[in-house]
Amino acid sequence: MSTTNAQRLKVYKTRMKQSGFKRLSVWVHPELASMLASSRKQGECTGRTLERLILGQAKKRPNFPYGGSMEEKK
Repeated sequence: MSTTNAQRLKVYKTRMKQSGFKRLSVWVHPELASMLASSRKQGECTGRTLERLILGQAKKRPNFPYGGSMEEKK
């Protein structure tokens, strides 16, 4: 059974919430956006960049195998 990106994203969001992560949406000044972009490491998302800069390290993400359990696919 193939899944859509929306379905995979829904499973990912559920797993992150269950692991205690919080989603934030913010407006930032263009200078901050530029600084974050220039501070990003290869393969790093903006959230991980923020964690690394503020906390001193990016926190480990939960280890999720690809796909979801049958319960998550319902």
